[in-house]
Amino acid sequence: MGKLYCFELDEEKGIFFVKVGGFFKEEDAKIYLSEFQTIVNTINPSRYKLIIDGRGQEEVASQVVDDITFVLKLYSMANFKKIIIINPSSSTSRMQVENCVRNIIFPGIFVDSIEEAYSSAG
Repeated sequence: MGKLYCFELDEEKGIFFVKVGGFFKEEDAKIYLSEFQTIVNTINPSRYKLIIDGRGQEEVASQVVDDITFVLKLYSMANFKKIIIINPSSSTSRMQVENCVRNIIFPGIFVDSIEEAYSSAG
């Protein structure tokens, strides 16, 4: 099975693009968080817009829901210039993310397409 996510850093456009998809289990979430933090530690996030493409994200295991909240807080604390999340196509996944966002102060915006994300990134 392949990775459930990939990272792309576009220094010229100032965009850190993350694509996530599939069914995340607890171990997948921990590895994702570690790799994400490693990349963030090598850049100045305030110079980048973070775009998370969650369209392929499936419902996550129940024990991973807390990890969604944690990663949303992590995105916020990293102080990116802007945070844009492309909503999951799955209604269940979308609901899980919306429920997590209700519990925290999240400065990011949610959009429905990659075009909308790049347009919002300016």
